[in-house]
Amino acid sequence: MKTSHKVFFFINSFSSGITIPVLSLILLSHGATLKTLSLYIGIISTIVVITELPSGILTDIYGRKRMYLLSHFFLLFNFTLTLVSDNSLLLSIACVFQGFGKAFSSGTVEIMEIESYIKENGNDNLARINSVLAIIDCIGLAVGSFLGGIIGYIGSKYTILLLICIILEIILLLLSTLIIKEKWMTNLSHNFSEQLKDQFKCIRISLKDSRFLAVILLESTSLGVGLSAVEVYWQPTLKLFLPENLSWILGMISCMGYIGVLIGNKVAEILWNSLILSSNPAKSKKYYWFLRFLLPIFITILGICKNTIFFVTIFIVIYFILGCGNLFENTIFHALVSDSNRASMISISSLFLRGGGIITSILGSMILNRFDFIYIWILLPLIMFLGTALLCYKSMKCFRGDFSISD
Repeated sequence: MKTSHKVFFFINSFSSGITIPVLSLILLSHGATLKTLSLYIGIISTIVVITELPSGILTDIYGRKRMYLLSHFFLLFNFTLTLVSDNSLLLSIACVFQGFGKAFSSGTVEIMEIESYIKENGNDNLARINSVLAIIDCIGLAVGSFLGGIIGYIGSKYTILLLICIILEIILLLLSTLIIKEKWMTNLSHNFSEQLKDQFKCIRISLKDSRFLAVILLESTSLGVGLSAVEVYWQPTLKLFLPENLSWILGMISCMGYIGVLIGNKVAEILWNSLILSSNPAKSKKYYWFLRFLLPIFITILGICKNTIFFVTIFIVIYFILGCGNLFENTIFHALVSDSNRASMISISSLFLRGGGIITSILGSMILNRFDFIYIWILLPLIMFLGTALLCYKSMKCFRGDFSISD
């Protein structure tokens, strides 16, 4: 990968991470209240879910660069409106733009880099490019989250942080215009509805030809259940036994989670190459399922921890396992998907992942209404484990020899 591309991907991830630790506080400073905060978060999530698949299809039809530029215009509008917002209407509109931005940016430029690599090298050592992209993403998110938490406390109403976000969006728009080169030919012989039908047909054929691809997409739902449980409930759980004078370490723990993903990706890449898994699909599937089974086990252990050091250690281990599993999944996934519908498939995967998050939100509320808090960490990981077990059984029994990575 070119150095200029590495810098671009880092800034892209950094701009995403910088608001992660203070998003709720930004909304509260610009028109939201504690009672309405979940409403604004819900607006963002709803827009993302509704537009996730359509945005992926549009990316496959009209090109990755165009949709990436459009997504960051949406995000630029979001930060600008949030900066000047002092009422619910403006903030709601800003949240709508943020939802569009998140959906339309999903995997666009990363897809271009992967497709460029495949054209030059084929599917050989596909784990390498996936690892590089994941490492840059993790570093950008970690640094962004860490600095965002610090910058957020400078000035009132997070003005400086929002101005930095606006500047970053402008920089990304300029860099993407100058650095990203894409020769995309839109099929002008077909109208939009015909192109849309063709795209859905390609998706259906891909899922029919590679049933293991369908399994990976469905597994995203189980993964979403477990990850959402960690993301939503780890802070309240840790605060039950964390001394008040150590509350400042929450942002640092988040950063350490990203570092865990980074190390996991690198370890998985070394493992993939040393075992030559590209030429052994059956073995690569076994490692993939083993890593996915480990996650709900360690998520349960996290929930029953009563020691700060042990809790933080397990938290990092969870994200390490996630990083390992994601490298295996992404390598297999991109080997199975064609360029013509790659963005659409990534959008479907993201949609299933977010669907798992919605399941966690609904079940989490139901569990807390009937049981003690500890049952969150027992029942939700159990659901993840059972879903993974069902898909693993189907995969191993029915889909043997379903894919090849070295073609």
